[in-house]
Parts: sequence; C-alpha cells; structure tokens
Amino acid sequence: MTYIISFETNPSQNDLQVLDDGIIEYAAQQKGQDPIELFSFFIRDKNNKIMGGCGGEMMYGHLYIGHLWIAASLRGQGYGRALMKAVEELALKNKCNFMAVNTFDWEALDFYKRFGFFVEFERHGFLHNSVFYYLRKNISPELIVYIPENKAK
Repeated sequence: MTYIISFETNPSQNDLQVLDDGIIEYAAQQKGQDPIELFSFFIRDKNNKIMGGCGGEMMYGHLYIGHLWIAASLRGQGYGRALMKAVEELALKNKCNFMAVNTFDWEALDFYKRFGFFVEFERHGFLHNSVFYYLRKNISPELIVYIPENKAK
C-alpha cells in the first residue's frame, strides 16, 4: 500500500481527533494512562456571546491551560482571577500534581506569576525578539521537582 503525506491548513477537529485518539491509545498501552480530558470555562454576556474564558486539558496528572482570553472591555474587573480560581479548583478536584501554561513576554507573564506560577524555562528566537515562557505551578505537596535557581523567583 502507498501512503502520502498531505499538508493542510486549519485541519478539521475530526481529523485532529484521530491523532489525539492514537496518542491516547498509545499512552494507555505503554503506561496505563487515563484519557486526556478537555475543559473550558466561558464568560458569556446576556446574549450568550463569549466574552472570554479559558480552556485546556488534563492529562497524566497535570492540568494545562492552553487558552485564556478576556475581551478588552472586561479586563481589570476580576474575571481573570475568577477563571484562575476555577481552573485551580478543577486541578485540585482531579488530583493533578501541577498546572502549566505558556505565555509570551508581551502577554501575561506577570498575571500568571501572581497566581503562584514560576518560569520553568524560556525559549528565545521568535520574531520581534519575543520570548516564550513555560510556566508551572506545583499543586501536590509530595511532588519534588527541580526548580532552577534563577527561575524560582
């Protein structure tokens, strides 16, 4: 049988799910991992329009925040704090060991640090001298993780 590799922009969610399902099946076979669980919290107006929210996934003992956005008209009113509280409660309820999030230097680094996240590592080389930060917040007191001295601040 001959196979081809095709490039697609904006692939369908169904096609991406095939990849996720393969990863989930392999993780279950190799390590007995539970399936990845997606989550979202939304801020909606009276017309059900999404004005912000956050979402991500819980997998293998950690919660990853993949998206967090709030409309400019709602910023500074405590919605971000409420979302972060809801996410951490979800992580605790699901016995996650840690939470993780990524952000650029021009996005929300200080915001996440206020909630106890620390820079685990950073990546340079993006356009316009942007720096991408990988942040982490340990939840499980039993979890012992190496924290580089210059990143623990």
